[in-house]
Amino acid sequence: MARKTVAELLVEAGIIPFGVEFKNPNFAKVAEAMGAKGIRIEGPEDVREGLAEALAYKDGPVVVDAVVDPLALAMPAHSPFHTVKGFTLSFAKQVLSGNLDTVIKGIERNVGII
Repeated sequence: MARKTVAELLVEAGIIPFGVEFKNPNFAKVAEAMGAKGIRIEGPEDVREGLAEALAYKDGPVVVDAVVDPLALAMPAHSPFHTVKGFTLSFAKQVLSGNLDTVIKGIERNVGII
């Protein structure tokens, strides 16, 4: 099961996400600065090679930093009613508070997984 972001948990509960956007450091470079092997995966085309490199590395710890779309939702196989209700409530609140552009971006980036 995929872990949910703080923003997803807030939306699922019917709350408008606030204060959950931040820039992550390059964790691969942080790992290398601490003496570990760092591998950064920036796109789906890099996953196979990056994971193969990480699994083949035998000289110590490895950190795999996978960059993901912050608006991508972790969709379960089944969405219970309370989850659908929460998403609907949060989206309605976002639209009514003037954040329609955020709702549209989220829908555009996730329409392929529905």
